[in-house]
Amino acid sequence: MKFISSVIIAALFVFAANFAYSQALNLNPNSININAQSDFGVNCVGGQIHDDGVPENGYGWNASAGDPSAFAQKFIPTLYPYKFSKFCINLTRTSAGVSTFTFKIVQWKCVNGMPTDIMDSTTVTATGIPVYPAFAFYDFVLPTTWANVTTAGDSVFLGIRYNPVTMSAVYVGSDETSTTPLWPGWATTAAGPWQAPAALWPSYRALLFRAEGGSAVQYAHDYGVTNFLSLPTNPLIKNTPYNIKARVQNFGTSAESNVPISFFVNGTQVGSSVNLSLPVGGVDSVSFPWTPTTTGVKNLMVVSQLGTDLLRANDTIRTTMNVVAGAQVTIFCDPLTTLGNWTLTSTGAVPWALQTAAYTNMVMPTNAVLPWMACNVDAAGSGSNSNAVATLTTGINCSGKDGVFLEFDQDFYVLSGDQAIIDYSTNGGSSWINIATWTASHRTEHATIPMPAATNMTNVKLRFSCIQPGYDWWWALDNICVKGYPADGISSPVTTPVAYALSQNFPNPFNPTTQIKYSIRTNGLVTIKVYDILGKEVTTLVNEVKNAGTHIIDFNGANLSSGTYIYKMESNGFTDVKRMILIK
Repeated sequence: MKFISSVIIAALFVFAANFAYSQALNLNPNSININAQSDFGVNCVGGQIHDDGVPENGYGWNASAGDPSAFAQKFIPTLYPYKFSKFCINLTRTSAGVSTFTFKIVQWKCVNGMPTDIMDSTTVTATGIPVYPAFAFYDFVLPTTWANVTTAGDSVFLGIRYNPVTMSAVYVGSDETSTTPLWPGWATTAAGPWQAPAALWPSYRALLFRAEGGSAVQYAHDYGVTNFLSLPTNPLIKNTPYNIKARVQNFGTSAESNVPISFFVNGTQVGSSVNLSLPVGGVDSVSFPWTPTTTGVKNLMVVSQLGTDLLRANDTIRTTMNVVAGAQVTIFCDPLTTLGNWTLTSTGAVPWALQTAAYTNMVMPTNAVLPWMACNVDAAGSGSNSNAVATLTTGINCSGKDGVFLEFDQDFYVLSGDQAIIDYSTNGGSSWINIATWTASHRTEHATIPMPAATNMTNVKLRFSCIQPGYDWWWALDNICVKGYPADGISSPVTTPVAYALSQNFPNPFNPTTQIKYSIRTNGLVTIKVYDILGKEVTTLVNEVKNAGTHIIDFNGANLSSGTYIYKMESNGFTDVKRMILIK
């Protein structure tokens, strides 16, 4: 298989990831607003989405990969029998490539978590593909004869097959944001076999493939809410008016009159229902004004309430929004004109230093202004397998702040074995929480990374560590800032817990993601496992030594069926069990 050079090429296609703090915290398909080429749902957000909306990289094959080569991503029907009706793909190209890309959209059977037999395919062409660093979404209507997914519980893979010999300069958008839940995908050359993208591109989280569909059976009465057309930027601000807009469609064979469409927040209806009449196949939208009066995570639902509806599975859409007390504030910001705020240590590696001139091929975001802080192997002429660490000397006071996040400009260029590691501490450096470990390049990037445990803490520190065995490698940083939002109802700092505790997941019920918070009194091994209602183990969320304190873990149930699940925590003799409900 000749795909090695394609990995190197893909690693070059990294562009600025400028997304909001809330998108990193709330990876909900319906809460992401992006630009679209056409009408895939609306703004390419009407279907199943497993990315955060921002392609950090582009994956492709060199001509030597052979014809056909392919990319595939897992999709799970929401009901059975199911027919996918639209497919969306994110693309970019090199300046040497042509702007027209012809390929096959393919649906594969899923067996043992891998693509196997082809169920269906169709040939399509995308035109006007932009030159990197620009990316664009393209959507395609699948044939009405597209193969159904008939067996309850079955999943499929959707993706593309193409000829890299003639299309080697086209790349598929990929999500490499560390906070995006890892989603099953596969890649293959003509010689095969299928390989997990993370084996080729270590920072892979999801491909920017999207799909939508619905019941393969048409009912006499079937009124559905398909997706959010518009949502306010997350997080929302308390006592500020917003508008929630959703798309409604009559999927049935009968015209319907005055069907109530209602809006709910945390299970309580807000305002009056909107009565909507639609002919067969008709599509319309509804809008609901909403002014949140309390802070916290809010579960939003728009529900179609046709009394004679014969298919309830498409009656409801959900998303999660976070409400904060006030506008974003800057807690700490260092433009790095000097390194006076940092303690620099080195165990054999080239140390961090103030860089007054950009090195050859080093490209920082436009917000970055020399000088900046850099860990630059090339400056010393050789590599090292040891660490160079920059630690914030004085703690940051995040008292009275919620939704705290780290923001900075960077250019991270990787050779084999290089790593960039970011940690933060909530107790002045006694223990550290890792929020990023990168082994793939992050070129010319304005990054934001959530720091959830920093809420209301008074002695928060940052630490940037680089491991640099590769020659001609660097990591440059500028404008390191910590930002957040005014907290509401917090009167005292959070301290190390005096007891072990396992909290109820929130939100609950959830779809498909939820958070589980737990606390341990002393450092020690923590295991948290999830079981189905019959006691069969589903997954292990935590199995490692943790520092004393309060921790939060995300759980994604996208590949599970609706139902009740049990999660169990064990640590230093402490055991607790709680239930959570997944509703799709």
